[in-house]
Amino acid sequence: MNDGEQEIVRAFRRQAQLVRKALTGLNLGEQSDTPGLRMVDGYIEIDKWLERYRRLCVPVRRTFLDHDKASFRQSSTILTRHEDPSLRARAQEASDTYEGVMSELGRETVLGGRRVKGTDMLKAWLDAAVFYDSTDRRKPYEEMLGTMGKAVEGLAAEYTEDLARAVIALDEVAAVALDEPIVLPDPEPAKPPPAEPKHRRGWWKLFGRS
Repeated sequence: MNDGEQEIVRAFRRQAQLVRKALTGLNLGEQSDTPGLRMVDGYIEIDKWLERYRRLCVPVRRTFLDHDKASFRQSSTILTRHEDPSLRARAQEASDTYEGVMSELGRETVLGGRRVKGTDMLKAWLDAAVFYDSTDRRKPYEEMLGTMGKAVEGLAAEYTEDLARAVIALDEVAAVALDEPIVLPDPEPAKPPPAEPKHRRGWWKLFGRS
């Protein structure tokens, strides 16, 4: 990989790290033990469910958008051309998984009494979930539910998890290709600015002196 390609793959890896942490936080496959689990109008609801999924939707959305530097397809194109045959094969397997999900999303489904293309549904879900962070930005999420119905949450969340697993699989290939650990260390916290020199402190007091 040249420098430009490595930069693209590292951008993808930064999002993949967030995907991995978010998946862990969801406690997938253990929802029966999740606190706050309840049934409302025939749908399963979990306290702070959307908040937990939002942490997954943010990085998945970055890898889902083809024009984003961190997109899955940009990195998969680079890694499936890697000189190492074993890495090429693993990258292709991850890519096939991803494209399999995208193929399913290419079909239409009935939501809210109308036919909706899966990719449009997922993009609407990711956009609405990502920007559901303040009172004035919640309207798109409510509009999505009003248009597509409550069922969109479970369906879109499932596709989000499927794409997330493909992201993790490709990230493991990227780690080897870049000779980096699979789980990157957290970035060091920013250092506080240096203390102001003593001779500059209280400079405004000088104007009060006669």
